Amino acid sequence: MIASAPGKCIIIGEHAVVYGEPAIIATVNLRTIVTAEKSDRASYRDHRFGHNNSYSLEEVKARTVEVLDLWEKCNEKKNFSPLFENIKANKYENYKCAVVGIALDSLGIEDGVSIDIDSNVPAGAGLGSSSSLEAALTQAVAAEYEKKITVEEINDIVFKMEQIIHGTPSGGDNSACCFGRLIWFQKGNPNIIKPLDVPKLENFVLVHIKPPEKNTGELVQIVRNLDEGYRTPRVKEIGSMVPVMLEALKKKDMKKVRDIINKTQKNLAELGVSIKEIDDVASAVREIGGAAKLCGAGGGGTMLCHHDNKEKLIDVISSLGYKPLQADLAVEGVRVEK
Repeated sequence: MIASAPGKCIIIGEHAVVYGEPAIIATVNLRTIVTAEKSDRASYRDHRFGHNNSYSLEEVKARTVEVLDLWEKCNEKKNFSPLFENIKANKYENYKCAVVGIALDSLGIEDGVSIDIDSNVPAGAGLGSSSSLEAALTQAVAAEYEKKITVEEINDIVFKMEQIIHGTPSGGDNSACCFGRLIWFQKGNPNIIKPLDVPKLENFVLVHIKPPEKNTGELVQIVRNLDEGYRTPRVKEIGSMVPVMLEALKKKDMKKVRDIINKTQKNLAELGVSIKEIDDVASAVREIGGAAKLCGAGGGGTMLCHHDNKEKLIDVISSLGYKPLQADLAVEGVRVEK
């Protein structure tokens, strides 16, 4: 069986969402496609990275337990650096085993599965590539084994997978990739996930700056390590702008939307997750009356840009040596393809 899930783009709320502030997240029409086939082993093939691994079910179970136990220990100490070292070793060997192991265990499947992954969601770009992969993988495995599953259940499983690669994720990425379209997300017990009805999002452009040197979990840790008295006002300011952004989107007040995007970028830069290349693009786009901010965890990755004159925006981005990505926003979430 084949399933797919989209990438995502945070309109506003990155990093602040980890601390309970709301976020507005849109899906992007870049998708991960996963084919699942019953097997007596667990195999994992990812065409993007040339990965082609095969494991016994015993090895998958053992590595999954190892990773989940390590997550618990790191969570107690509020330091996930040992976990990130573990899952990144040997081309993410333990991550690959653990996502397959979590899917099989959560779905009550005793047998194995062969996983084949193809994706046009760039990894490390702030577009939710891991959530996209995990959602498609979970749906494909469930469909292959004829397991009835709701999008809410898929989302819960994918969140477990996100924890092993991001430490304490907000749950926003996986919720967007699973539910699709445009959502209001707020971390809590339970999380608040509300579909949003706003006019079509037009004249937005994404631009990939460069792969970040740190993954999302490590960048979240950088913000967590900041002095609370410095971090909190900036986190709160981002959070306070989210409902204002929603009203501006509903009214198509794009001048207000751009103002909020630029203020958000300023706060994210002060939190230490921007880089010179992002700052340079943001400055150039502001100079022509547009708006631009990092999208996702930062440290590189992708930027979200807006200008009423899309061609002018594309020309400025291109003049800086980047290739604009004209992706549709607010597309369908996880789905079975056949």
